[in-house]
Amino acid sequence: MSIITIENTDIKVDSEDIIYSKGYSRPSKSILDPELYSKYKSIKDSFNLFEDLKSNLLLECLNYIFSSVININENLYTLDSLCYKLVSFYESKFNNITQELNNKYTNYIIVLNDIYNYPKIQYIYILSSYFEKIDIIMSKISNFIVIICYNRLKLIDFKFKKEFFVKDFNIKVEENIIKFLKQDNDNYFSNIINLNDKVTKMCQSLSQISNLNREMFTISKYYRALINKECNIHCSCRPNYIFYSDLLGCYICENCLVLTRFLTF
Repeated sequence: MSIITIENTDIKVDSEDIIYSKGYSRPSKSILDPELYSKYKSIKDSFNLFEDLKSNLLLECLNYIFSSVININENLYTLDSLCYKLVSFYESKFNNITQELNNKYTNYIIVLNDIYNYPKIQYIYILSSYFEKIDIIMSKISNFIVIICYNRLKLIDFKFKKEFFVKDFNIKVEENIIKFLKQDNDNYFSNIINLNDKVTKMCQSLSQISNLNREMFTISKYYRALINKECNIHCSCRPNYIFYSDLLGCYICENCLVLTRFLTF
């Protein structure tokens, strides 16, 4: 997990300088390892331990930087007493998200599933010239990203050709931002690859499948409690509640949801 802060930056973008293509931009090797990405994409029926936690990932990311998170309605949040509009950025065309960010609100939460291609991070970097600052927050649990845009200073004024996809905004993103993004992307690919390897081995025997179901259920409970700040710090449960999780590589108590690398009674 990384949190990247981009202060207001003077970036000049001319709509005439934007390069377009007729198709989606490919993943960029500057922000992911091509070999890891190919292996990750080649996994059939990719096992995702955290699939049922998707609805909790936004709260997870917001909790990293805000002490108070109140969901007013489906698209509005109060974060530390200020109102933020929630917008989704799940497509590769940028016109819709730009219109959303020019709404009546001045603070925004943008949610993304990934940042694999260069135009997407270019666009986020460009937004720093229209807001007081921007925080990029990456989940510890899954491939989920939240962009916090604080206090819009002016309307986003560049235009897009709606029928095409952006290939390049013709601006260079700071190297430290690229470095942190690549690190998080590669870690995610490695974790999913390793989890799939462990699950494949566990599914080779009926007894292990039973253990796998127990682990998945308990680990899911643990992360949900962690996100909602409901985890215990100390465990005083009976030994039969505690088992070793092959997936996490530590002991876990299925009663109070404490994780530890050491088994002590």
